Amino acid sequence: MSKQIKLTIDNRTINATEGANLLQVAKDNNIPIPHLCYHKKLSPTGACRLCIVKIKGQRGMIASCAVNVSDGMEVVAFDEELEEARKYLLDYLLSEHDETYDGTYTDEFRELIFKYGLDKKENRRFPSIWKELGYPKDETSPVLSYDAAKCIKCFRCIKACDEVQGKNVLSFTNRGIISYIIGGFDKWGESECDGCGECIQLCPTGAIVEKLHRTEINVENGIREVRTTCPYCGVGCQLDLLVQDGKIVRSNGAEGVSPNDGRLCVKGRFGYDYVQHPDRLTTPLIKKDGQFVEASWDEALDLVAQKFTEIKEKYGRKALAGYASAKTTNEDNYLFMKLVRLVFGNNNVDYCTRLCHASTVTAMLRSLGDGAGSNSIEDYETSDCILVTGNNMIETHPVTATFVKYAAQRNGGKIIIIDPKWTPLVKDAHIWLQPKLGTDVALLNGMIRVIIEEDLIDREFISKRVDGGMEAFEELRALVQKYTPGYTEEITGVPAHLMEEAARIYARAERPLIATGMGYSQQVTGTHNVFCLINMMLISGQIGRVGAGLNPPRGQNNVQGVSDVGASPFTYPGYISVEDDENRRRVAEIWGVPYEELDGEKGLSTVEIMQAAYDGNIKGMYIMGENPMLTDPNLNHTEEAIKKLDFLVVQDIFHTETTPFADVILPATAFAESEGTYVNSDRRVLRVRKAVDPPGQVRQDWEIVMEIAKRMGKPLGNYQNESEIWDEIAKAAPIFAGISFKRLEHHGIQWPCPHKDHPGTATLFEERFNTPSGLGKLHPVDYAEQSEKADAEYPFILNTGRILYQYHSSTMSRRNKALTDFANEAYVLVHPEDAAKHGFADGQKVTITSRRGKIENIAVQISTEVLPGELFMPFHYSEAPVNKLTRDELDPYSKIAPFKLSAVNVV
Repeated sequence: MSKQIKLTIDNRTINATEGANLLQVAKDNNIPIPHLCYHKKLSPTGACRLCIVKIKGQRGMIASCAVNVSDGMEVVAFDEELEEARKYLLDYLLSEHDETYDGTYTDEFRELIFKYGLDKKENRRFPSIWKELGYPKDETSPVLSYDAAKCIKCFRCIKACDEVQGKNVLSFTNRGIISYIIGGFDKWGESECDGCGECIQLCPTGAIVEKLHRTEINVENGIREVRTTCPYCGVGCQLDLLVQDGKIVRSNGAEGVSPNDGRLCVKGRFGYDYVQHPDRLTTPLIKKDGQFVEASWDEALDLVAQKFTEIKEKYGRKALAGYASAKTTNEDNYLFMKLVRLVFGNNNVDYCTRLCHASTVTAMLRSLGDGAGSNSIEDYETSDCILVTGNNMIETHPVTATFVKYAAQRNGGKIIIIDPKWTPLVKDAHIWLQPKLGTDVALLNGMIRVIIEEDLIDREFISKRVDGGMEAFEELRALVQKYTPGYTEEITGVPAHLMEEAARIYARAERPLIATGMGYSQQVTGTHNVFCLINMMLISGQIGRVGAGLNPPRGQNNVQGVSDVGASPFTYPGYISVEDDENRRRVAEIWGVPYEELDGEKGLSTVEIMQAAYDGNIKGMYIMGENPMLTDPNLNHTEEAIKKLDFLVVQDIFHTETTPFADVILPATAFAESEGTYVNSDRRVLRVRKAVDPPGQVRQDWEIVMEIAKRMGKPLGNYQNESEIWDEIAKAAPIFAGISFKRLEHHGIQWPCPHKDHPGTATLFEERFNTPSGLGKLHPVDYAEQSEKADAEYPFILNTGRILYQYHSSTMSRRNKALTDFANEAYVLVHPEDAAKHGFADGQKVTITSRRGKIENIAVQISTEVLPGELFMPFHYSEAPVNKLTRDELDPYSKIAPFKLSAVNVV
């Protein structure tokens, strides 16, 4: 434990931790020593010199940001000499500074100018010379403006980019008084800057300011700040939305709060304008004679209730199904799930997890008893080995990636990447293993064999914490014997020596974390891939302690929460099987219904629901916040299935590729118009708060669900607000039992949280796994070739995925100019050898065909990011619906489709 010491500042006794930063100690104790270059997230610079103090026994004035406190230290923070020196320093800085102010940013420098009376020119010693210095402006970035005449050379932006975000894009050019900041080699817009805005948030002047809404915002007049959770990926970044005149005008990262501590990515900081976009759905729509016409809520809801009731009475309760949504709150999804189970009368409820991490969750549930990440996001920062498998983290979970990069760049951690496609994190990786698509089981079995052969296993862990102990281990040993380094290299294409080194580094590490993504899960063998990861983890004892475990970063803001609250065909809230009679009785009692009303059979998963619609067994569907006509596999088949439905309801914030097929469209709230909760990737329950009013007649999702249930004759309850819905969730799901809105007011809580005095659980499995026996289970699996292979007709294997600037089916992200200015066109990556062989030119438009469909006018990008014979495309773009090419063959365990491996031809 850190030693506590005492010091005095201006004769005031202060308790502090030995070695703490003196300036931060003063700030923590409300002693306002002036400063501009210091920020608690950055290493001290000592550039502005305003934080000078006097320390007994030391000569002169000393920058307090560069001093560590010690016991008995006596500090003078304020006296006449110090204040005069600060005024002199500020006056000098001001002479080189354009002091005009437009009210569009918070200016720490300006505040000090006023504090020391330097706003009055008669109090200044130095003439203003900034105009003579010829400082440039840079407007080339899509999201920020840089004005060198307002820069005080404090280094905060440079250090924010380097030390916090790990990007190191910014630096000074020129020397001395005429130096200024540049992005890359010159212009911001020509650099590798990805628009995260960390430099904006930490700039103490108006040198770097957001472009968005700059002509509208006035930070000194009528600004309201609302703390909420980001609506994009599963990191769960905490945002402070700035609202003016009922409109969101800025988004800042919330400092000092987990999981992001002020960090944001470009979407979190600049991706909010979709909320106030004119394309928003604002009134219910009913299709009449093939055209959508506006309707009242009563008319639309009555029609929905009537049609669903008619289908249920005519075809039976299993003829209805629902898609829940990873974009909406836990409260919305809980009541949606409750409607399907109670009102429809079946378990045909699923959502996009079946298309992303279902195989990860399935393998983890079977092996460990829990399908969620075992550690906290901030644990990456101190990890000595981070194994990233099939996860383009920098683009899909950018803030998590900042912690990973910090480990490698600052703490000596080693990153191992397993991915057939180059990702930006490769630049920080110690080893990059680039297997051929679909060969992951062979690669991991090869690594397991190395760990066994070199006696890097943890026998004590296996004996005490693995089901079957050493006997089960011997079964795994026997299976992997044939995966010699040479044999593994033959299958995967990964050099044997790199595979061996990666295995050794992982097995020997003290704090190794695995981050596994959709590259592993979105395969027919997805569950087997994750079984192999878990096998390797269990035999080396690398789980069940702080900083060691398995963590699937979730792709959408509430993917974790929707599963947690039971929007699954297989489980009730808290991951308890729908086939468990005892739990079904418990849930029925909470819901106040007879036990017999709850279906005891598993329902259909996402792709199975579409197949049942195609077969004529599902007649009616209710889709909330999902867009299957862009995100489902084998889209031509999906379209045929949807067209066969008797009745389709789509509830969303915009028209999507799915809404044209609807009979009724219901307008719902966006994140900033909603109250409730999300659960992020590290099981952290986080509050969502309303910042602005919804447009038109828009209603919150849960209110719409409640109305439909009531009109179908089965009211779901008498909830007055979202807090009451959450309280019922906490009763239904034991993992949430101790969490309430009151406890979430200032910070999130990680489940499991079994009672109201429990702090939450940062690390899972420290004492036992969540299986019935409390033991982890090995699942030895063999490599099997993929059923879809390249051949003469379809010579390429296509991989699909996500990019930084777009999100899911891009209904939200493409309605933000800040994001589309960075990336707004579909493309296909082609290796240079393939381009030369087939005569493709960079930028050329091509047609891509698979056994299931084709897409046209796709721009070629020639790139070494992919292997010869392999291609990559993002799936976000409606004009390039890549899922027309993918197949709907399913992983037999998780029911996931293989989005990552499709044989195609390119013409």
